[in-house]
Amino acid sequence: MSTPSSPETVSTSVLVIGAGGAGLRTSIELAQNDVDCLVLGKRAHGDAHTIWAAGGINASLGSLDPEDRWEIHAADTLDEGHFVNDPTAVEMLCRRAPDRIRELAEWGMDFDRTDEGKINQRYFGAQSFRRTCFVGDRTGQALMDTLVQKAMD
Repeated sequence: MSTPSSPETVSTSVLVIGAGGAGLRTSIELAQNDVDCLVLGKRAHGDAHTIWAAGGINASLGSLDPEDRWEIHAADTLDEGHFVNDPTAVEMLCRRAPDRIRELAEWGMDFDRTDEGKINQRYFGAQSFRRTCFVGDRTGQALMDTLVQKAMD
């Protein structure tokens, strides 16, 4: 019969609970700002519900529809959310989404590309324009792989 081991004490400035896309991205931002953090997840390393997001990520890049703008993205999001969603949060997300997509591409996320080399976009989920950036049908897995690699750098 084995005896239970003594609990280990760990000290950190920030404890991030959840090792999916949001938790990993938060830990990367903290580390880039020299904040010590620990990410705690309930699943195996690199396995989070984020991998189920196969369809893509919306951002008004305008790769195929140059008239698309963050304001239209926000209006689509508010409308599809039946105006229950927080308008301030929606605005923040829609304004920042293009920069976050470009950042993911810089970090090595292998988005599908147009013949001209732009990040490809398609219609998805009540959007007025082709706004969904994707990696085939495995966007969530590609996102997790990219964030895990960046977090380990």
